[in-house]
Amino acid sequence: MLDVLGDVAIHGAWAFLHNRTYPNRKALDQAIGRLSKQGLVVKRRGLDTPWLELTAGAEESMEAYFHPDKWWNTKWNGIWYLLVYDVPEADRPYRNVLRKFLRRQRMGCFQKSVWITPHDIRPQYADLEEAAAVEVFACLFEARTVLGMPAEKVVWESWDFDQLYDIQKRFCDVYAGNLEILDGLVSPSLDTLMRLAAEEVDAFRSAFVLDPLLPSQLLPCDYKGKEAFALHQKLTNQIRSKLMEVNPK
Repeated sequence: MLDVLGDVAIHGAWAFLHNRTYPNRKALDQAIGRLSKQGLVVKRRGLDTPWLELTAGAEESMEAYFHPDKWWNTKWNGIWYLLVYDVPEADRPYRNVLRKFLRRQRMGCFQKSVWITPHDIRPQYADLEEAAAVEVFACLFEARTVLGMPAEKVVWESWDFDQLYDIQKRFCDVYAGNLEILDGLVSPSLDTLMRLAAEEVDAFRSAFVLDPLLPSQLLPCDYKGKEAFALHQKLTNQIRSKLMEVNPK
């Protein structure tokens, strides 16, 4: 009993005891399944802190980035969602994976253990509560303002838009030139087109992997993401057209 109480004290795990008193196995399995689809594997280990791992699928997933206009066109309701956590050093692996997962959710790091987003993440947080007992270490808040800052300052404090600008501008510069070259090709080979398509998709992924996909009203005035996406669409359409010429079937 002393060993159990000592473990509880170390991990702050009274919630684990409560969770296991009246377990809802179906809800737990559903939450674990939803998180798994987002690339987060959760394994419960008795009274110990759950074990978390990001899968390769999460790192490679780009579905949202190939439809960024869906996120840009979302009307912001003026509410910030802030996730604040305090994970003890004894549970550093849990903390490290949680931080990476929050970044995968395109949340911004406002401060060291304060993460923020304009998107409603209550469903994801509910799954983390059910599957990973995140409520032991964290709380999710809704706020109309953050320290009285204007929204644009909150954005600049939470995401590195200077770095994002450089990456996306580089993509635009390189592939605007490639589009001109492609336009001038009379009869490109199938291999050439396929190689260009693969390279462009990889470059596009790199250009957007750090993009939080904020609603348009929160984006900086010099944001290059929309230009990069428009260029990606033009290149994709042009490559598709050239492929039809090479292989009309």
